[in-house]
Amino acid sequence: MVVAVAVFAFTLALRVWGISTRFLLLGDQMRDWDIALRPFWNLPLVGPPTHVHGYTIGPAFYWILWAIRVTVGPWLQNLPHAGGIGQALLQSAADSLLLIAIWRRLGSMWIALAVVIVEATGPFDLSLAATIWNPTMGSMLAKVTIALMLLNWHRGPAARAAVAFGVALMAVHAYTGAVYVMVAVFAAGLIDPWLAGDRRLLARNAIVIAAVVFALQVPYLAYRLMHPNEPAMSAVTGSVADVVSGRAKLRLSESAAFYVKAVNGIEIEPWHVPFSGWILLVAGVIVLLRYWRDTTLLLITMVPAVMAIAGYAFFLSGLDVYYYLSLMPSAVLMVALALTAPQPSPRIVHAVAIALTVGAIVIVPARWQHAMTLDQMPEYGAIVHASRVLVGRGMPIRAIRTEFKLPPTNDPEYIYGILGGQIDRASPWIATIQLTGDVTYRKVDGL
Repeated sequence: MVVAVAVFAFTLALRVWGISTRFLLLGDQMRDWDIALRPFWNLPLVGPPTHVHGYTIGPAFYWILWAIRVTVGPWLQNLPHAGGIGQALLQSAADSLLLIAIWRRLGSMWIALAVVIVEATGPFDLSLAATIWNPTMGSMLAKVTIALMLLNWHRGPAARAAVAFGVALMAVHAYTGAVYVMVAVFAAGLIDPWLAGDRRLLARNAIVIAAVVFALQVPYLAYRLMHPNEPAMSAVTGSVADVVSGRAKLRLSESAAFYVKAVNGIEIEPWHVPFSGWILLVAGVIVLLRYWRDTTLLLITMVPAVMAIAGYAFFLSGLDVYYYLSLMPSAVLMVALALTAPQPSPRIVHAVAIALTVGAIVIVPARWQHAMTLDQMPEYGAIVHASRVLVGRGMPIRAIRTEFKLPPTNDPEYIYGILGGQIDRASPWIATIQLTGDVTYRKVDGL
């Protein structure tokens, strides 16, 4: 527990350092934080809109974001970066749980530390971990369900199994790309007792999975009944239909290449590892040969990647690196298992694991510095400070502008409104926020 708490504090500090001045506030974040500011009974029955039309298949993302707003928000005037801090807290808690799970499963603190440090400090992931964004929440929930499966919750009491399977489905509620992890978790819950000859546990887990899926999908089913004509991810269903019908080709090689690109983009950049695709393939073969008796470990480590490559081969639209965020814990674990598997003695395995951990720690500063160049909004602190000044002065203003350029989907009046400020369109004064956080006023001509 001491090591787990230390990992929690360390990863949390990396994620939230300076968040009040650099928080990424775009249109999606404002939309979702506005929803979290509502009463619980006014939350949507589905998740956030997807770029392939429709919505994610359940409201778990908004449930969790609402809980963050209720618990963390009041300490920070309900400002949006409270949501980022809440997500970072959950991410670091998931890292600690994964550390404990790998440690107990493999009996090696060093392998567990190496895996968690590498996956938690990937620059792309690290830059987005403390923001309000459903793919990162899906990644966090996927990490939790992987940890619970490594802790054999699917073999324990029905309540524990329901939690493990429920978290897997909630990850898909948050982000559809986590479906490949969910498939691996459900498969492990069924195949593991089947291979062990435990028919009673197999039947129990099948019933629990069915019950969990039904219970968590009730909100989505209600939404579909109320909106029967609304498209549900038509780009995905259309792509699959085109491939199955023969109108389009299966893009298996392109999908495999992009999986490798995603691993590089999330876990390896700013460096480049030649032949990284072959490294992943060889690692998979080694893990398959070494851990073929451990069905659960094998399934949750390898199935997400295999399913993602197969699944995205049917997807005809462009792929993006963030689609694969929830798959990274499995990928990092697979490589770590391969590096520590073929050694001739336990002492050498122990030495390799320590070397991996030391190496992971040594590169953290460079990875964090690179992360701070990605997906940041350094103007956020100036907007927050100026908005507080404007609210404190109580002067009626017609609009708020900035002297600096903001992303197209940002609204410089948003923070002012959360703090209680009111925009008066009859006022002749327009406030302009400087990069320093100072405020100047300009009178509208003719008013």
